[in-house]
Amino acid sequence: MSLPHIQTDMLTLLIEISCISLALFFGVLAFRKLDRFFRILLLQVMVWSLFYTGSHAITLYQQAHHLPIDNQWFMNIHLILETGLLLTAAWFVLPEMLRTFLSIGAFSLFLVVFGMQAGNQGLGTYLNYADVTACIGITLVFSVVLYTFGQRTGTPFWVSPEKWACLGILLYFACSVPYVSMMHYLEIKNPAVNTFLYYLISGVLANTRYLLLALAFGMIYRNAKKQTSKS
Repeated sequence: MSLPHIQTDMLTLLIEISCISLALFFGVLAFRKLDRFFRILLLQVMVWSLFYTGSHAITLYQQAHHLPIDNQWFMNIHLILETGLLLTAAWFVLPEMLRTFLSIGAFSLFLVVFGMQAGNQGLGTYLNYADVTACIGITLVFSVVLYTFGQRTGTPFWVSPEKWACLGILLYFACSVPYVSMMHYLEIKNPAVNTFLYYLISGVLANTRYLLLALAFGMIYRNAKKQTSKS
């Protein structure tokens, strides 16, 4: 690997760690003021930070022992946890008449696809159909969540932490759908485009997702301090 690539990888790693750390920092800072929706989103970031660290540790161990690089089984497990936590967060804010149908329905469909693909291909293979199902389900559910927050609060977009958090999640998962659907095809037909889209989705949009969540946590903390100072 040439030096420019090493520098790019280190820069990417530092940016990703920084974005995740900001979300964790502001989430912990505002923890006492968070409702169940935001506490579960914070838990999801905590879980991802553990899996993010673990995936790199596995890769480094495999490289050091000259083993094939493979952490897909580990990330497939994370896929279950991430999907479950996000849909659980949505469940707490969706209208009662919709929460079971949307949240539990989306998660159940995801588990069916996950189980079928894992049964056919094994956990050691990237379960792209399960990932697409999760992305579509989370996109649809959080679109309703965003609409629900809009109906409940009536506050402008730029002062609503709930809307910023939803926007980050929607940007990431909605944009992931076409890429994840075509990933295997692009790997064979156009590796250059595949690499570009991978870094766009897993880098730029994933970082944006956590930065917007950090912004939402920071807004909650700031609003709580304002209320405390007034009282």
